[in-house]
Amino acid sequence: MSVKYKLVLRKDLSKDAGEDDKKYYASVNNSGTFSFDNLCESVASISTASRGDVLVVMDGVLTVMKSALLRGEVVQFGELGNFQINFGSQGVSTTEEFKTSLIRKPRIVYRPSTLLKESLKKVSVERIGKETSSSEVNKPSDRPGIL
Repeated sequence: MSVKYKLVLRKDLSKDAGEDDKKYYASVNNSGTFSFDNLCESVASISTASRGDVLVVMDGVLTVMKSALLRGEVVQFGELGNFQINFGSQGVSTTEEFKTSLIRKPRIVYRPSTLLKESLKKVSVERIGKETSSSEVNKPSDRPGIL
């Protein structure tokens, strides 16, 4: 299977580009959403666990992950990868000038495992549809559940 993409006309972000210059860029066209329920059912179908068992375990994993992340720990999730909280801040000249209000909004950073990164070597791509402008990319899709 290939990952489908379309060409989208966007502002040219290269260094020497003029203010109104535009270029076509590839944009991944996701084919849908694989829901949490589908995930639980799929894991159950390839294991001895029931869908409910998988749901209970995943709920427990999320609860434990949230606690570990809030303690500032990197959560190692085996062959899935690592999760951690990260943030940046505005810079100041001296430590006395620094205030916590300079810290930007925290975010959760995910770093995939080597196993998952290796799967990217198998990605093939396929162009679909016609070219669109960047304003059309965020319009709702005609397909249910796809925005």
